Parts: sequence; C-alpha cells; structure tokens
Amino acid sequence: MAVTTLKQLWKNEYFQTAIMIILMLVIVFGFWYGSQLVLDTQYPALAVVSDSMQPTLNVGDVIIVQGVSAAQIYANYINGDIVVFKRPTSYDSDFRIVHRAVKSMNNSDGTWTITTHGDNNPVDAEETFNSKDLIGKVIAKVPYVGNFSLFVNRLGNFYIFILIIIIVISILLSLFTGDEEKESVEKKPPEEKKLFGKLNIRTVFKVLKIVSFIILNVLLVGFIIFSLFGSFTFYQIGAEPQPEYVTIKGIYPDLQYYTSYKVSYNHILSASFSQGFLTYTINCFANDTLHEGMRPGVPAFSWTQALLLILLLFDLWKAITFLQLDKKLGIGSKT
Repeated sequence: MAVTTLKQLWKNEYFQTAIMIILMLVIVFGFWYGSQLVLDTQYPALAVVSDSMQPTLNVGDVIIVQGVSAAQIYANYINGDIVVFKRPTSYDSDFRIVHRAVKSMNNSDGTWTITTHGDNNPVDAEETFNSKDLIGKVIAKVPYVGNFSLFVNRLGNFYIFILIIIIVISILLSLFTGDEEKESVEKKPPEEKKLFGKLNIRTVFKVLKIVSFIILNVLLVGFIIFSLFGSFTFYQIGAEPQPEYVTIKGIYPDLQYYTSYKVSYNHILSASFSQGFLTYTINCFANDTLHEGMRPGVPAFSWTQALLLILLLFDLWKAITFLQLDKKLGIGSKT
C-alpha cells in the first residue's frame, strides 16, 4: 500500500517540481560549502571587479582561491603569487582586493607582512598587508561568468545569481531527459494518434525532437565558435571603483589582447598559449620600468573544450534515444 502511494506521489507533477528545486538547492549550496572545505578558505570563488590585474585577470573573471599560509606565498614583481586580501575600510569592513605579492617579510611576532602590487597599476602603487588579512592565493579562473554576479550584486540581490545558477543547471539536466514524451505517446490509444487528418502524432513528436535537436546543436556550435574567436563589449555596472565598459573575449582575441598591452608599467612583449584538460593558459613576457621576465598565466577554464564535450555527449544521448524510440513505436518498420 505504501509503495503504491509512493509511486502515485512520484508521478505527481507538483511533487516532481518540488523535488527538482530541492535537488538544485542541494547541488548549488553543497558545491559552495564543499568548495570551502576542500580549498580551505571562506571565499573559494570570487568575481574580479577591477582592471588592476589586466591582462592576467579581467573584470568578470571568477577566480578560484586556495587557502594558504603567508609563509607559502611566493613574492616577486614579475611572477609572484596572485593573492587575495581583506582590506578593512571606513565603508566596507570586508573589502577584498586581488594583487600580486611582490615582497614578504617575516616579523618578530610570527606574523608576515606582504607587499602587493596590481600588474596594471603604476609602479609606486603598492599596498602592504598583515598575514592575518590573507584569504589565499589564486590558482585558476573561470572567464565570463563573474559578470552575472557583479551585475546582480550591484542591484543588491545576490539571490538572483543563485536563481540563475539553478535555472542553468535545470536546463543542462533537461538536455539529457526526454522520456516523458515517449511515455505519453505509448499510453495514447491508437485512435488518438492522428492529427490533421492523416498526420500521425508519432511523426509529429519525431519531427519536433529533430528540430529541437538541430536548434540546440546550432546554439552549442555558436557558443564554441564565440569561445574561440568572438568578443562582446557591454557596460558593466558592477565594476569597481565605478561602472565601465567590459569586453568578453574568446581565446584568440584574448591572446591578441595580451600582445597589444603596451602601457609603460605593464608592457607585454610577447605571449604564448598552452592547453590542458578543460583548461588553457596564456603566459607572457612582461616588463615595467624596473622589472622584466616571464609571467606565468592563471589556468583558465576552457569553455571551448567543455562545450565540445557537452555537444558530443548530448548528440550521443539523443542518437540513442531516437533509436530506442523508433524501435519502441515501430516507426519505419514494415506493415
């Protein structure tokens, strides 16, 4: 009796929707708090809000932060660790900045003093912090997606960003589902399987699935091309210290952007590109008025590789689904 009731409850549309929402919340918040535990920091992911670290970090990048002790920080003007610090201010007691560690000193009381400098700031624009304000060092970045959080944060509602994440996850999950249509077709009596006279409803479902399949493939291929060669400029109201125009760049425009960076205190002489699994890195040879050397880039999440993987898995899943549906409904079989 209990099993029957549970099955009936599971088939209820409102119950399924509630379960889906709960699962999305568990995934989002579980991932966030799990990341805090794994990376050993209260702030495992932060959005870049200023251009002080360009071109290595751009406004809207999400940086992945690893909690470390001050003694583990490597300090150097060209290739020192990029670190995240709290800087208490009169208007914000939890203001965070992201700069490169250029000097470090072990104090007599056991603490460390670390001097930092933004790659894109004038040479004399340095800031010094105590190790108690250290959050961690940057170990990777995810391009683009931080622009959403900057926008909604400026609007004053971070929970909109959480809602967007839940919607995106729901859409991704829906790409690999589709059995509901199959079941609804199977349960319809033969006399209901006609539309507009001789048109078979099974054929309608098949055509609609093929059309949606083509549209999603076009969208994914379009995103892949953009992630390689595209660029898009928009007004980012969440940038600091004031709103500004921000450009989202694909891999190759970003590489060209590196080599065209020629300000006197952040002069990029050359740049190189390398790939890993789901990541890519742009390294450069840089100099300012006092220092010169190779600057290793921050490993970036590769949207190109990720979208290609999603495209392949989606097409494979849909191909299997189409074959199973054809076999179940007998479409194309001799009568």
